[in-house]
Amino acid sequence: MDLVYVLILAFAVSMDGFVAGMAYGLRNIRLPFTSIVIVGIVTMVGTAFSMACAYLLGQVINTQLAIIMGAMLLIFLGFWSLFQQYFTSKVPSYELEGEMTVRKLTFSMGQLVVSIMAKPETADVDRKGNINSLEAVFLGLAVALDAMVATFGAALMGMLPIYTPLAVGIIHMICVAGGCYSSAKFVSDKLKKRFPYLPGVILILLGLLRLG
Repeated sequence: MDLVYVLILAFAVSMDGFVAGMAYGLRNIRLPFTSIVIVGIVTMVGTAFSMACAYLLGQVINTQLAIIMGAMLLIFLGFWSLFQQYFTSKVPSYELEGEMTVRKLTFSMGQLVVSIMAKPETADVDRKGNINSLEAVFLGLAVALDAMVATFGAALMGMLPIYTPLAVGIIHMICVAGGCYSSAKFVSDKLKKRFPYLPGVILILLGLLRLG
């Protein structure tokens, strides 16, 4: 049962990665295997950090309160996901002018990550038609945010298996790669438009099940 729960959770929080992959596939932006692995690693680290924070918080608050807080966090994240397309549509695309440097990316990291959440193709900041290793780190941060929050909420409700970060990272990699390579051939326009609603619904259901 734990494995099924972890897989459902991982699938729900990996849909952003699938949508990002679709955006790259439709725009012919290459996503090398190395970059996909980096996205997975960033997600694994973020998920593990969230689990650790939830465990520490769970040691100092009432168990029942922790369960309620975790469930409400999942439900909130689900509703946020449902309305996210409306919020992110108002975020302007972020571009770096001139030569891309680590210094520029460091000072602009927050703005860049938010922009990637709104428009995944923004991760290709050098406009070379592929996501390099450095750009993959920022893509990983953008797609891992929902995973970190959802994992934190789920971990508050009870100890998650130690393999959870690995499962979330691998499924993120599969979703990003799958979205990139299948968008042009297998995903209909109708499904693309409705896809953002799926992870939100799943997270809300997970939260409601835990409250029940």
